[in-house]
Amino acid sequence: MTPAQETMDRGSSTSSSNSNNGPKQKGLGTDAMKDTLQSCETMEIRQDRRGCLQECFCCLTKSNFRYLIGGKTIAKSKEEFSFVHRCCVAPCHSFDMTITDNSNSSDDPEEFLEVNRPFRCCLGPCKCCCNQETTIFSGDDHLGDIRESFWCFVPQFKVYDDDMEEVYVIRPPTCCNGMCIDCTGSDGNPICPHGCCMVPCDIYPRSDLKGVDRIGRMAKIPKETFRETFNETNYYKIEFPDEATTNEKGLLLGSSILINALYFENSE
Repeated sequence: MTPAQETMDRGSSTSSSNSNNGPKQKGLGTDAMKDTLQSCETMEIRQDRRGCLQECFCCLTKSNFRYLIGGKTIAKSKEEFSFVHRCCVAPCHSFDMTITDNSNSSDDPEEFLEVNRPFRCCLGPCKCCCNQETTIFSGDDHLGDIRESFWCFVPQFKVYDDDMEEVYVIRPPTCCNGMCIDCTGSDGNPICPHGCCMVPCDIYPRSDLKGVDRIGRMAKIPKETFRETFNETNYYKIEFPDEATTNEKGLLLGSSILINALYFENSE
């Protein structure tokens, strides 16, 4: 089943459920997501990628993701993809990813989030169609979407809830009156502490609120040792907005998977 088919199936089942049970209720999602994200302020994500030799010999392996709070792994996921998509059309390839709870040793862990990304054109300016997007579910509940919006100079993404109302804007920090990406770390956070491209993506309130400072951030974590520099693990973190609800944190966590695929995953 393709991501688009999966999205349509889930969307239709959700709509059917809502029509049978009256008005749609907020605060939906699995218990695992609610319990974990309710009091979470910062989350670290570690992606164990396929090795170079595996890529060269066309081995079909999966990238493993681990989600940590306070150094403790609370969830895991594997990126589902086809070899052709991964090797020939990255970072445009479609994938499905199911994040499962890791808080207990059950043989059937509870689903945390599901992220569906369809195949889309590469990230680029002045596009009028085929923009990058990802749909995020928790159980059978559609939490929302992240979509690349029209841009000319600085890439920008908008995060929507299940009613398609804009919640957040995600974009890199800017300079020159918003005309360029700020690569200098002028906000006090160094961009390239180890000589690598580590431009973060900041989280802002919806786009109609002008002149508001960032309220959260998605950023790569520098590798601290020589050994880490040559491993196949990618580190990044999410700083959630202080006033974010559980659903909104789930949306941002799902959105970070797309941001990672576009920016962080291949930046070293």
